[in-house]
Amino acid sequence: MGRLFPRSSLRRIVKKNAKDTNISKRADVLVYLDYILFLEELLKEASIEARQAGDKVLQQRHIERAVETTLLKFRG
Repeated sequence: MGRLFPRSSLRRIVKKNAKDTNISKRADVLVYLDYILFLEELLKEASIEARQAGDKVLQQRHIERAVETTLLKFRG
């Protein structure tokens, strides 16, 4: 099975943003999984927002409204 994400690129981004922090070898995998969970939750919230508005298709405004609540849920 191939890679699901560009591991070297993600590792570089994580190291760049956590300059003086010790990071384990598998931290990039955890960051990727958290990112996927965030996107799934955002999609769920945006679809709820679209249904409440009576729309059948997700639009940018639905995602923008859902971002606020999703970011609050994923706040560490």
